[in-house]
Amino acid sequence: MATPSTPYAMAQTPKFQELKKAADSNNLEDVFHLLFTQQYTENEGLIMMLVKMRDDLTEKIKGLEKLIEEGEGFCVFHDEGHTGLEFMKETLERDKKVLAALIGVMDLACEGREEKKSHLLCFG
Repeated sequence: MATPSTPYAMAQTPKFQELKKAADSNNLEDVFHLLFTQQYTENEGLIMMLVKMRDDLTEKIKGLEKLIEEGEGFCVFHDEGHTGLEFMKETLERDKKVLAALIGVMDLACEGREEKKSHLLCFG
């Protein structure tokens, strides 16, 4: 068991003092375990949110693709149709780029999950 912090250490390490209090321990192993558990949980929440955003955007893209497909059959015969169709295609391309970026962020978050798992193994 670690010795209690000195007044000097407490003044110089306020964030660690907060963690010690939250962990209800002066033991750094407990402090790090708490920190990495919190980070793992936050990362899991982020992944869940990103998965939902990805799924929603994928559905939006599929719907827009069907709309464009339908529109190509008759929009070209109307004055505003061609312009509207082009704008939908621009939106589709932008949404696909956003989806690719979102998947990249998800990949990073998943890497973070694995990183936190290894951190927890060291302090579990």
